[in-house]
Amino acid sequence: MHITRTVCTAVLACLLLPAQFSAAQVYTWKNKNGSTSYSDVPQNLKVSNASTVNVRTRTVTPPPAPQAAEGEGSLADKQKQLNDAISQENKKIEEQNKKIEEQNRQQKEDNCKTARLNRQFAETARVANRDEFIKRYDADIGKFCN
Repeated sequence: MHITRTVCTAVLACLLLPAQFSAAQVYTWKNKNGSTSYSDVPQNLKVSNASTVNVRTRTVTPPPAPQAAEGEGSLADKQKQLNDAISQENKKIEEQNKKIEEQNRQQKEDNCKTARLNRQFAETARVANRDEFIKRYDADIGKFCN
């Protein structure tokens, strides 16, 4: 009976030992009340808020520092980059406006051509209200052909 208990304990220890080493990282952070918390998931799912503890080596890695690239450069350099970005955006908008103006001009020319053709057909039409059509198409010509 004593041997069975020893064997069961040894088997249980062998089964639980790898589970201890399977957790590769443990995150630590201080709560608002000052107590230290440990978890396999970083606080608020942000690694930047928590230190990392390697369970195997028992070393603590502090949270990564904020991006140094953003902090580098003078205020004038940042202003120049911002101005360049704004000028590029303005150029894109100007190109779009030119395309739209060209489309509008082309549409106006097409409308003028259509109005002149309609006026021409109204002159040769054999309908009772030909004068009304002519007035209407003259108004269209005045509207689209300026």
